[in-house]
Amino acid sequence: MTLLQELKIFIKNIVSWFFSLIGFSVFFYLFGLHKVVIYGRSFILPIFSKDSFSVQAFKIIERDFLPSGVQLIVTNPWSGFIAQLEIAIILAFIVTFPFFLYKIIKYCSPALFKHEKKAIFKSITMFTALFILGCLFAYYFMIPLTFKFMYPFATSLGVITFFSLDTFMSWVIAILITTGVMFLLPIFMLVLSFLRIVSPDFWRKKWRFAFLFLLIFSAIITPDQTGVTMILLFAPLAVLYSGGSVLAGRF
Repeated sequence: MTLLQELKIFIKNIVSWFFSLIGFSVFFYLFGLHKVVIYGRSFILPIFSKDSFSVQAFKIIERDFLPSGVQLIVTNPWSGFIAQLEIAIILAFIVTFPFFLYKIIKYCSPALFKHEKKAIFKSITMFTALFILGCLFAYYFMIPLTFKFMYPFATSLGVITFFSLDTFMSWVIAILITTGVMFLLPIFMLVLSFLRIVSPDFWRKKWRFAFLFLLIFSAIITPDQTGVTMILLFAPLAVLYSGGSVLAGRF
């Protein structure tokens, strides 16, 4: 089978996920939860509204992250549209993430034995749980602490602090996705050992270099110059690495 034929099969496998991603993105962009009265009874239902899921999610993000005294500004007419679209796509990706993993594993399944297929399909739950755990860790710990430590330096100078909408949303989304992916570290380690690309002993013997790499990576993706968020990200990654090393050895 040629590379082009293999690529066509891969695209055929994930095209349904792609359409589901688009469908959910449109849904989150156009619809929102609102109270609807039907026959005298109130229901919370998704309806077509300007106050859509993406707008509601943005208001929550702004409330949770933006420090008092800091104002968001729009630098071009497209900023509001792009921000809502980004949030809608992120919400759709989170919802369809298990389906995406399922399609990827299904594409790889012809090359796997029956017991391997069962084990990998069961791992979808672990993939999803770790990714969501990483996003929640970034949302409730990393991002709030970063804002908490960064902006007092500006306010202490007596200057007016502004934050462009584009930069604010891009930074929040980047941290969420990056941290979510990094929390999949033990799964990647397990897969590499399962495929015999990396031996389980390698993870145990090279832990010092791995920890140094994780520390440098944490410093790169965290903009807080105080090092607080860097350590906050490095600590769970070190634990995840250690857990992945143990799992790879036992597997």
